[in-house]
Amino acid sequence: MALVACLALVGLPSAAWAHQVETFFTLGDQLEFQSVLGGEEPFAGATVTIHAPNQPSRPWQTLMTDDEGRFAFLPDEAIPGNWEVAIESEDVSHADYWVVPVGAKGIIYDAISLDDSLDRHYIIAAATLMPWLMAVVSGLGWTWWKKRR
Repeated sequence: MALVACLALVGLPSAAWAHQVETFFTLGDQLEFQSVLGGEEPFAGATVTIHAPNQPSRPWQTLMTDDEGRFAFLPDEAIPGNWEVAIESEDVSHADYWVVPVGAKGIIYDAISLDDSLDRHYIIAAATLMPWLMAVVSGLGWTWWKKRR
């Protein structure tokens, strides 16, 4: 029984990892992004929140991804600094975060990067799995203690 519980716990993270958000971008008239879940399924209907560097606590623009998980925007080049782009599901269980730097001459394309410091996916997974792990360890400890008595 304990072996089955441990194997179930080992199997759960792989299911969560399979639904990671992956985002790609291309350069056109605007920055065009496409997000997918698990490398295949479009991240359709995700909320996209864009924050300008001069007002990090207030959204500069809010969008939704289309049926293909795509959206596009063009930061205001008159506002230099790091623009933050958050692509999130409604319950924030799946998300991706990007930084789009803008300098004196416009967007610094080579410096556009994934901001993984805000990845809540693993925080949520850890918070969900921790009580189960504690229960299994407690149960195994109790069983071992009872057998030794």
